[in-house]
Amino acid sequence: MRRLTPGLDHDTRRRARSWLGDRRSAEAAIRSLRRGRGYAYELPTPDGTWRWTAYPVSALRSLPTDQPPRSHP
Repeated sequence: MRRLTPGLDHDTRRRARSWLGDRRSAEAAIRSLRRGRGYAYELPTPDGTWRWTAYPVSALRSLPTDQPPRSHP
């Protein structure tokens, strides 16, 4: 998220960075993920709404080492 904020207008960038530094928001996200629920942060901008979403993952499936990962356009 930090890499995307420089392209935002001043007020929107300030709100995004404020959220990133907010300990209570981070704790709420962690509680939600530990309970098995997703967590999303929405940032309204003059051009639309940006949404970052995190989902809990208990185990990641390993890719076969003999095949490169496929990309999806």
